Amino acid sequence: MLQIIRHSLERRWVQSLSTLVAVAVSVGILFALYLLYMGVSSGLATGQKRLGADIVVVPTDAQVEPETLLFTGAPLNIYMNKDLEAKVAALPGVARVTPQFFAQTLSEACCDVSATRLIGFDPRTDWLARSLVNNLPGGILGPDQVLIGSGVTGVNGKTVTILAKQFQVAAVLDPTATSLDNSILMPIDTARSLARTSPYLQLFWGKWGDPQGLISALLVDVAPNVHKIDVVIAIDELGDFNVIQASDVLQNIKDQMNILFLIMLGGGLLAAAASVFQFFARFFSLAWDRKGEWGLYRALGATRRDLKFLIAGEALALTLGGVIAGLVLGYGLFSLIFVFLQNQKAFPFIEPSLGSVLLGIGAIAVFFALLGILSAWWPAGQSGKIEPSSAMALGDID
Repeated sequence: MLQIIRHSLERRWVQSLSTLVAVAVSVGILFALYLLYMGVSSGLATGQKRLGADIVVVPTDAQVEPETLLFTGAPLNIYMNKDLEAKVAALPGVARVTPQFFAQTLSEACCDVSATRLIGFDPRTDWLARSLVNNLPGGILGPDQVLIGSGVTGVNGKTVTILAKQFQVAAVLDPTATSLDNSILMPIDTARSLARTSPYLQLFWGKWGDPQGLISALLVDVAPNVHKIDVVIAIDELGDFNVIQASDVLQNIKDQMNILFLIMLGGGLLAAAASVFQFFARFFSLAWDRKGEWGLYRALGATRRDLKFLIAGEALALTLGGVIAGLVLGYGLFSLIFVFLQNQKAFPFIEPSLGSVLLGIGAIAVFFALLGILSAWWPAGQSGKIEPSSAMALGDID
């Protein structure tokens, strides 16, 4: 039976190849879209949990998009007076605040890593960094130790050179889908001292003053049952600052991604509909084009059940072949887009887990297998009506 199926497909190789390609393209598009959607969904969910603050306050002259601040490790040299911390902490509705000080590594001989954001955090008040440090042996990050984001490249071994100073790598963080993935964290006093003595950053201190009196960002948590907008208004009244609501930024990204995926999904479904139509058309024509062949098989002793297995076998062979090729194509397409997204770092994205990938493979394989069976259902039923005598009257036997 398998040899007959192979022979039939090879004799009609043009039709077989076109059907297989149509299925592969549809599967590839849908699989790539599924993986991208799962990656973005996981990134948004993880990013929302790990942002660590309801509100982020930065200088008003910081020419930076909120997405760049929250979700990338792009170097930022932005500064404001550290007195803002006490003023914001005293506002009604503010549960807690913590400062951060930004510096940067450089693509120079002084650094092992390429240009990357350095984040100095206050070990006493930074609740997010403290939760990361607590997992370290002893629960303390020393002044000569750093935490490395999962996306930082150029770090090999247990030490790293940053601005001509060597540090011990205390830990490489798990992916968080936030700016932490592409940043290096250290105690805020270490970051200030490192920045103050770096010859590469002196132009900033000539403009802003001693780094010891500066912060780059202020993370603010709002108390329960308090409207964030009320706290935002109160912070605005303290001076001219750029106040970012992290949840609003995430929601904007989510809305944009939903629209983009709907557009791409529409294209993928159109491709799938075209392959479905081609599949049904291919097998619908079997009942008319191959009556002579089926009649000959009946004359040679094939039963009605044998003919049904033959037709179903051809359908499943084309379907499974297209699914396998499509999954490889789809994963390759996803990998290319994933590399692009990683380089852009424009929004939170985490590569789908193995379980999600296997779930997508199973669902797509089952869907197209059912499609193949349904496509072969009618011609398989018609084959049972073929009498052996019809092989004597029809000349389409090959």
